[in-house]
Parts: sequence; C-alpha cells; structure tokens
Amino acid sequence: MKYIGWIFLFVVLLFLGCSKEEPAPLPPLKKIDVPEGVVGLYSGRLPCENCRANIVKVQLKEDSSVVFVQNIVRGSTPDSIDTDTLLGRFSLTGDKMLVDLSEGKVRYNFQREPYGSFALLTGAGTVYRDQDDMKAELVRIYVNPLRTPADTATGDSVKKDSAVAGEK
Repeated sequence: MKYIGWIFLFVVLLFLGCSKEEPAPLPPLKKIDVPEGVVGLYSGRLPCENCRANIVKVQLKEDSSVVFVQNIVRGSTPDSIDTDTLLGRFSLTGDKMLVDLSEGKVRYNFQREPYGSFALLTGAGTVYRDQDDMKAELVRIYVNPLRTPADTATGDSVKKDSAVAGEK
C-alpha cells in the first residue's frame, strides 16, 4: 500500500511538472527568387519504349543551344545503362519550348509550368502523363553541385559533368 501511495504521488508530481506550452507561430520564410529566364540546368525523366527509364539532364544555354544527356536504363545491371549526349537548339514561343536535337532527328515539345519546370507535350498538344498519371517533365536545378566558379568563367561545366557521369 505504501508503494501505491508513492507511485500516486510521483504521477501527480509528474503531471504537475509538465506545463502546457502554447506553440509559438513559426517566423515567416524568406521568399525564394526564381530566375526569370529559361537558361540553366534541368533534369527529369522522359518516356521511352523498350526500356525501364530515360533519365535526362538538359542544359539550356544563352545562345539557344542545348546539351541533352540521356541515360537509358534497359535492365537492372550497370551494364544495361546507355548514355548518349545529343546537341541541338531550343526555341521559346510564349510558354512553349521546342527542342531540336541531332539536326532535327529528335524533337521534343515542352510547356513551361508556373513554377519553372517544363512538361512534355504529346503530339496533340496536351501534357504527357504516364500510366500512373505522372507528368514527364524537366525540373530546373538552380544550383549545379558539380560547377565551380572557375567553370562558370570558362564554360567547362558540361565537360566536367560529363566526365563525372562516366562519359569520355
């Protein structure tokens, strides 16, 4: 009986010691400045036939040129990944972007989304959605982790990025 009294006293003191704290509102977050132009680095996943995934990294340059690196995953082993670098040009008309690669042999149409990414368009001009109702889109990468300040001055970031990706 004595132990029950001590346990009861301990529980009462425990509850009295705990006070109700009112949660303070969080401070407002700083606004993020989203660059206005489309020049920059993008990454995403595009549809493909007879493969598991088509993962792309796209660099849009100020002179309207495009470096389009695609990794096509055919199986589950590292040997089943084909990397291909395509060069081309892009043009922007309103919120639509046309990307011509390999001298017009490969062509993609994209629509600019409100938050800065580009959604792939079908031949009918609608946004492409896969069987899981997910958009195929290029998401803008605002900070290139592989780029150094020296690369920015010389324009060598694509070479270094490609070397890291295993290209020669």
